[in-house]
Amino acid sequence: MPTLTVDEILQDTMDAFKVRVPGLNRMSTDFRGNSLKLNKTYTGHIASVPEVTSYDAAAGGYQNGATDIRTLLTDVDVTVDQHPKVSLSASHLNQIADDKRAYDKVVANMGFALAKNMVTHIAGKFSARQVSQSSTYTTGNSDYDAIEAIRSAMNTKKASPIGRVGVVNTAVASALHLDDRVLSADYRGQMDGGNAYRVFQNLAGFESVSEWPELPTNNGTALAVTIEADDDVVTVASAHGLLVGDRITFPTLTGGAGLTAASVIYFVISVPSATTLTVSATAGGSSVAITTDATAGTIQRVEHLTGMFWEPRAIALVAGIPDDLDGAAQLFGAPPTYGITTLTDADTGLTMAAISESQQGTLKGFLHLTFVYGVSVGRQLSTAPDGSLTDYAAHRLISL
Repeated sequence: MPTLTVDEILQDTMDAFKVRVPGLNRMSTDFRGNSLKLNKTYTGHIASVPEVTSYDAAAGGYQNGATDIRTLLTDVDVTVDQHPKVSLSASHLNQIADDKRAYDKVVANMGFALAKNMVTHIAGKFSARQVSQSSTYTTGNSDYDAIEAIRSAMNTKKASPIGRVGVVNTAVASALHLDDRVLSADYRGQMDGGNAYRVFQNLAGFESVSEWPELPTNNGTALAVTIEADDDVVTVASAHGLLVGDRITFPTLTGGAGLTAASVIYFVISVPSATTLTVSATAGGSSVAITTDATAGTIQRVEHLTGMFWEPRAIALVAGIPDDLDGAAQLFGAPPTYGITTLTDADTGLTMAAISESQQGTLKGFLHLTFVYGVSVGRQLSTAPDGSLTDYAAHRLISL
């Protein structure tokens, strides 16, 4: 690499990464310079707002009602379970070393790949299990009014008014783009430049609403089922992993009178075993009366996520470098001759590592950029009541 250094590639990749993660600066980030163990749970801290009290000379003057700083931090468990990496070979590095345009493209793609991994993982946490609050609009009707309704819903739940952001899929971004109120000079505030993804600035109380084409729906896989009408129990062919409160549909049904296939949403109300469950037409309601057996069919957990909105308390993000970098190097196939470099970004505090190695017998070189992270969103557990932890700091936009 005649004109490139590992530090330069690391820093440029981090620069590309941090601008590609929508709302990264609007999360409760705990970027640690020290190493973190993969699959270990760490305690993240989310700041809350202190109370204002009156000066009372008889009750201690200014000390009256003083809030212990520690009580202003909400502890959340964050399991560091993600270990992404991007790799370059020596031949690729040699090709871009003296070509600034090629280098910029490669680094941008590396940063985007790491950002995509993180956004997809965070979006996967925006399910009804972790975020109880949602607004339902078809994608075609997800216009300015929908964003305005989400603002009102978050206000009602006393979410912080500071630092709200959103991410939506392309269908919703298109609907917003076609709304004259969003495109007008008063509301537009949008300067895409060369960015192919739309970013709506200062929209309905949100600092930004960004398009993310690959936003996951968070729908589950369809599993084969049979149903006994005499006890209304749905039996799944394999362990279903469903929990009480999950929204489900029956994409296909043979028999099963009393249930409607395809579009109707039902709710899991009991899980007698790993392969059985009962459903209701309403959350927490009574079991659906099924009058005929279903000899075949499928069941699917559905979320239909089309957008996610939050203020900084909603997302706790813990990141650092792998605890055992030597072991990580071995996992990446490194022979005994390899080098490890770490670098901390001055703006975000995020630390990444680079593992450089040569392939024995070929003199071919590789460079792997990596870090580890974990994310906690909202109330974390479906068994926690609505409003637990930072549940009300987040909101989902769903299409059904």
